[in-house]
Amino acid sequence: MDFPSLEALILDPGCKFLFQLARSDNTAVLCSSLRAISIVFDSMRKHLKLQQELFLAFTIDRLAPPFSNRSRGQPNVTVATSGKKDASYPGTLRPGTPTTPKPNSEKTDREIEPEKGTTGPSRVLVAPARGETRNLILETLTQISGHPSFMVDLYVNYDCDINCENIFERLIDFLTKVLAINSYSNP
Repeated sequence: MDFPSLEALILDPGCKFLFQLARSDNTAVLCSSLRAISIVFDSMRKHLKLQQELFLAFTIDRLAPPFSNRSRGQPNVTVATSGKKDASYPGTLRPGTPTTPKPNSEKTDREIEPEKGTTGPSRVLVAPARGETRNLILETLTQISGHPSFMVDLYVNYDCDINCENIFERLIDFLTKVLAINSYSNP
């Protein structure tokens, strides 16, 4: 981009406020914010690595079917405290990101290894999108992923970086689960 001051405005406050608007329940606001987000990602893709990671993680969370192991509507969640990727949970995330607990594990990561460092703020859990909201988010994901090297870029920029979430892996996992659910419901 040839305008550094405009780039700085879009990178931090612009994306912050667009992402807040993308959480809206108002369909018109949601549609406009998602359209703006896809245009920003389309035009500034190489400058928005962190923002794209956050948005894709949010998108996958919104599109994922609800967890089946919820008790009384509350998700069973622990908070990851280690920045390293863990082989026992292939989708290990950044510090402070909510993860599902490991089987036969009574203590959270925070209780087991509190001296490993401080945790950042955890990601806000979002309810799965339904109806028109789900369609709008899927359409935005389709537009963002329309770039010819999108999947390769996801793998190289996120999954190969130990400081980033496994976005490629999460997206493939999400897509295969959705396809499996759709194939069982539509014989």
